[in-house]
Amino acid sequence: MAIVLHRARTTADFEALWGLLTEYEADLPPDLRHGSVPDSTALKRTYVKRSAAFVAAAEGRIIGCVVVAELDAETAVMMRLFVRPANRGMGAARVLVNATMRFARRCGYGRMVLDTDKERLRAAYCLYRSLGFTECEPYASVEYACPTFMERRVHLV
Repeated sequence: MAIVLHRARTTADFEALWGLLTEYEADLPPDLRHGSVPDSTALKRTYVKRSAAFVAAAEGRIIGCVVVAELDAETAVMMRLFVRPANRGMGAARVLVNATMRFARRCGYGRMVLDTDKERLRAAYCLYRSLGFTECEPYASVEYACPTFMERRVHLV
C-alpha cells in the first residue's frame, strides 16, 4: 500500500490535521499528553514558512501526521508524529519523519530535535534511532517525567 504525503496548506488539510492531533492526544498515556489541540484556524496560522505540518494518506484515507517548527535559526523541532493504530507497520511514520528532515534542510536548518519517552514510546524511539537520531541534552523543558531528547543533523538526508 503506497503512502501519499503532502504538506498541509488548505482549510481541509488543517481540519484533517486537527482530527489526527486530537486522536494522537487520546492515544498517548495521560501523563504524556500535551493538553488541548489548537483549532484548525490556529494550526493553519502556525504551520507556515519555516514551520510545516504533513499529512499522510493510504488508499485515499488520512492515516497520519507530523509537524515541524522552528526552535531557533539553526534548529527545527519535530513534534506530534502520529499514525493511526490500524495503519501502523506500513512505513508511514518513516515517510513522515523523512519529510520533516527534507523540509528542514530546504529551510536551511542544520539540526532537527525531538523529545520522546524511550521506555513507553519504544517503537517511536527505535524509529528515530534507525533514522540516525541520537540522544542529546535537553533543548527545552517538557511537562512529563522521563523525556528522552534526541537530535540529528539534517544535511545528511
